[in-house]
Amino acid sequence: MTTKELARLEFRTKLDKISKSPNKILLDYKITKTLLHYLNYAIHNRRRVSPLKKVNILVYYPLYMEFDCKKIIKIFSRKKNIQLFLPFMCGISFKMVKYRLPLAKRAFGVYEPDNSFFFKTNDIDIAVIPSLGIDRDFRRIGFGRGMYDRFFATLKKKPLNIFVSCALNYNKTQITQLHDVKANIYITPFFTLKDRIYGDANYKFRSISISSGRWKLPNFTKAIEC
Repeated sequence: MTTKELARLEFRTKLDKISKSPNKILLDYKITKTLLHYLNYAIHNRRRVSPLKKVNILVYYPLYMEFDCKKIIKIFSRKKNIQLFLPFMCGISFKMVKYRLPLAKRAFGVYEPDNSFFFKTNDIDIAVIPSLGIDRDFRRIGFGRGMYDRFFATLKKKPLNIFVSCALNYNKTQITQLHDVKANIYITPFFTLKDRIYGDANYKFRSISISSGRWKLPNFTKAIEC
């Protein structure tokens, strides 16, 4: 097994254990509270730039070991000037489909809206993405199917990517590839990590902000070639 496959197995085992714990409801609540804060802040900033434009948000319908984002979906589906989208699997990738009921259970046990043949868009402002974990480069370690990687590679405009996970799963080495989706924010029930770049023209480093305090973590900080 590769290092990435071993990390995926470790992270998945941890999340599977959490999913069966009575604390899962509390962990979901903590993530919901933090995610609402960042979503509202991001929406506010986008409306300042384009007041009349709807904010497009890609979410997902959760599997058992993922963060339960159904409350997030319920809240934002009722808001004006917000358009919610869910992934609709197409072969080895997916397309965005407007969130609407009813949802139907399809491949891999994922619930999806009906397919839309008329409305097509890849214009996303914010993406909420389930993740097993991340590595030092802040890139996603997913379930290994590569659907998110293929979809995001087609986007001309990169959205604000918010990863969510019920465990603080990270690998201190670089085990992902450049095509793997990269996070701006990684939300867990324990810490929220934000990827930021600091430095001057000759030397730059990545500093990870933990919740409200800013720390430079050896597991994430690294020199960046200029």
